[in-house]
Amino acid sequence: MKKIAIMLAMVLTLTLVFAVTVSAQKAQNLNMAITASETSSWYAGAQIFKEMIEEKTEGRYTVSLFPNEQLAGGDQQRGVEMIYTGESQVDLHSTMIHSNIEPRLAAISMPFMYKSLEEVDAKLINNETAMAAVAKLVEDKGIVLLGIGENGFRQITNSKHTIKMPEDLLRMKIRVPNITLNLDIFRALGADPTAMAFGEVYTALQQGTIDGQENPLDTIRSNNIQEVQKFISLWNYSYDPILLSVSKQLWDSLSDADKAIFEEAGKAAMDQQRTITRERNVALEKEFADAGMEVYYNTDEEKAAFKAKLTDLIKTYEEKLGKELLTALGYYDE
Repeated sequence: MKKIAIMLAMVLTLTLVFAVTVSAQKAQNLNMAITASETSSWYAGAQIFKEMIEEKTEGRYTVSLFPNEQLAGGDQQRGVEMIYTGESQVDLHSTMIHSNIEPRLAAISMPFMYKSLEEVDAKLINNETAMAAVAKLVEDKGIVLLGIGENGFRQITNSKHTIKMPEDLLRMKIRVPNITLNLDIFRALGADPTAMAFGEVYTALQQGTIDGQENPLDTIRSNNIQEVQKFISLWNYSYDPILLSVSKQLWDSLSDADKAIFEEAGKAAMDQQRTITRERNVALEKEFADAGMEVYYNTDEEKAAFKAKLTDLIKTYEEKLGKELLTALGYYDE
């Protein structure tokens, strides 16, 4: 009996060790790269995704969040490259940064393409044809799209004067991301665009090295740009979505059931992230005004004047990007 008891104890011990080993093997941590800071709506959306994945996979997958481009040493371009190479497993980056890898993604941010958030929802977010086109562009490059969030319309701030018309931008030094389309837009408008890492912008504005910058409101607030800028013009010149994606290596390793979990979590997280962004933007307009900024709402006529100034540039990009893609994204009025 004693021998039998010892043998049973050994079997139970081996079974427990095996179970723990198998459990440890199944638990996989995923690194998620995020451009924006912990105070941004980006991070809020990423947190929702993390919680859903960890809950619905019962801890078999965990997600570590790395805001402020921590994984890439502050380099946005390097950050987005890492998801394509599989160095990071989950990613939240703007389509503008992705466009350095897939140039056709610039189509989403064509100047004055969408007039309102209602148009964004109708022509992009809730349009199956548009979403399929975006998903194919990135999947052809080796990543899988789980959801589309919102950085928002990009607005312009500066320390000189209110920007109402194109002539107000003449020779003004404006920081823009190192994206060909954005650089081309501001050159065509008569400004002096300067590509600069966003981490350097606050100091450059404070020291007067540059006159202004352009970004969505939540990005402006999360980096305290309102502290070193006097004027902000809400001209909605370019829509800037963000993509929640996973590496192809990770996707191919998932079971069909886990793929469904990731897709559900991605869509739900980005749906909530867009809601958070829009609510914050309404509040931020008042917050900036209360902080002493002069907040100006550009009229439709003023926006039309900017667009007219960009006629030749827009035509060039229409030819470069192709009518089929632009039609899918709702660029052309029916």
